[in-house]
Amino acid sequence: MNHFMRVAVLSALLGTGSVWADSLSKSDQKLLTDLAMANMAEIETGRMALQKTQSDRVKSFAQQMVDDHTKGLEEVRKVAAARSVALPTELDAKHKAMASQLDKLSGDKFDRSYMEQAGVQAHKEAAQLVSKAESSARDSELKSLATRLQPTIHQHMENAEQLNAAIKGGTAAGASGTQGTAGSSGAGTPQQDSAGNRDRTTGTGDKPDAGARATKPERR
Repeated sequence: MNHFMRVAVLSALLGTGSVWADSLSKSDQKLLTDLAMANMAEIETGRMALQKTQSDRVKSFAQQMVDDHTKGLEEVRKVAAARSVALPTELDAKHKAMASQLDKLSGDKFDRSYMEQAGVQAHKEAAQLVSKAESSARDSELKSLATRLQPTIHQHMENAEQLNAAIKGGTAAGASGTQGTAGSSGAGTPQQDSAGNRDRTTGTGDKPDAGARATKPERR
């Protein structure tokens, strides 16, 4: 009887140990929830940008946000499922307020606010979050998740900072890739037209040649 009791107690202890192994501390749960929220917010605002922006470069950035953060959210959900953590299904008050503010804007005002808030600021916060998870999380899978997410977030932050600076400088409206500099001449202005205008204003056409011919007889 004693033998059977010892086996039963041992089995119960082992079972309890496995439950604890699959659970997360409160601090780790918060980190995982915050990671999920960061990804959800980028997906939400990215989809909004795809509908609102007229800039090809902003649209390309927004599509990357939707694609990459959808993958990131799936990775977060896998860890949460393995650890029996229930993740939020909608944005929290902070991110809802940001999305609501962006939804009220259009045109250049939307592009500027989207890149500043969902682009630069949000990714600075996300970079701090994954760095914290990587260094302080107790769960090994959560640490590994943070390590995997970190390079993508840093790349997003660098791209966001560059595009945000271009928009503030007026060089990204309605343009993408190498056409970004052409966009600075005005909304919807074709690159060839703006290039032609620059040629005429910088004097690279016939005027310098004509002037040069006019001065030759005086030298003689």
